[in-house]
Amino acid sequence: MLKYACRKGWMDILKKGRIYNIAFATGSRADYGIVRKYLSLLDEDSGTHLEILVTGALLSEEYGRQVALIEQDGFQIGKEVMIPVNAKDNTAVIHTMAFALDEFGKMFETQRYDLLILLGDRYEIFSVATAAAMQRIPVLHIHGGEITYGNYDEFIRHSITKMADFHFASTEKYRHRLIQMGENPECVYNLGALGAENCLAINMLNVPDDIKKLSQNEYFVVLFHPETLTGERPIHQIKTIVAALEHFAGKQFVFIGSNADTASNEIREYIQQYAKVRENAFYYENIHSDAYHYLLKNAVCLVGNSSSGIIEAPSLGTWSINIGRRQEGREKGKSVIDVECNLMEIVGAIKGILHDTASDMVFYNPYYQKDTAEHYFSCTMQILDRLRKSRRDGAKVFYDVEF
Repeated sequence: MLKYACRKGWMDILKKGRIYNIAFATGSRADYGIVRKYLSLLDEDSGTHLEILVTGALLSEEYGRQVALIEQDGFQIGKEVMIPVNAKDNTAVIHTMAFALDEFGKMFETQRYDLLILLGDRYEIFSVATAAAMQRIPVLHIHGGEITYGNYDEFIRHSITKMADFHFASTEKYRHRLIQMGENPECVYNLGALGAENCLAINMLNVPDDIKKLSQNEYFVVLFHPETLTGERPIHQIKTIVAALEHFAGKQFVFIGSNADTASNEIREYIQQYAKVRENAFYYENIHSDAYHYLLKNAVCLVGNSSSGIIEAPSLGTWSINIGRRQEGREKGKSVIDVECNLMEIVGAIKGILHDTASDMVFYNPYYQKDTAEHYFSCTMQILDRLRKSRRDGAKVFYDVEF
């Protein structure tokens, strides 16, 4: 089948001394944390030159200047593109998108890459994709074909799909959806989600001592992002979530900073103030992905609406309480419990998990495939070889599905 076509290993490809120039563009800690192992394989290969293009919240002091995490891992920063990170409302976000489009458009005019790798559905990555497509730089898109009805990520993700040339989908269902959207089956691969396997390899050197000191299975990890398409006020939702947590005052609460989405400042400011006056509450804006996975692995559950609760937590054997509509539409395992942003529903879900901690449930993860990063790497090498042999002298052909 096509989805396994690239798994034979790329050593049979004769590169004839060619060094491929590759870039990965990222604007958030979540994007980068997912691809670290995959990027390492590309970076270590003698036939590739990898650069990381950093923008968005990763360069913002307000969000902890998380580019330090990339530098710590030893990757080469090809370019830091400073853009205004102001998510107080949609107008501010649109301004950020316009600024990013202009900056990346100018950069790609002179800086050429054999392949640009993009992940997901962030608004700043939409601008990067647009600039690359206009400047005729081939794009590989990761995590296309997915659905999240509660956020503007939904239409941004599908828009990036139409500007990308190649696609690494995380499940077979998503692969079929990409083909339904007109993408050539020969350019769409079901390779699983990197995060579903990466999270299992935790380097304890990247886990701070204060996190290691937390009592295992005695705390909740709380990570909540705004719903940007539903009209719900984030401040009302986070207050409801915190009120639900108060029913479990004997536990500890570990809050992680929200994404830089519209009105995320309301969530951030509220939980920062809450953690300041509660001995059993802790707030982290900027932690290494290994530290985050350690927290998840040893938590009672993840409370919020992060995609990591759907894609990564099941691999770690951790329950997730998925609140509201932000992730509505995504494939989920049975360890992900969907609830409305309602105090008693959240309380009831937490009580159910606490009473079921000794159960024999098998945590199934629909996003997990073995050796995912290695398969991403071998497919990428085959894609580069295809691009070397082909001519890009026209528009991408729309693939019609016969009904």
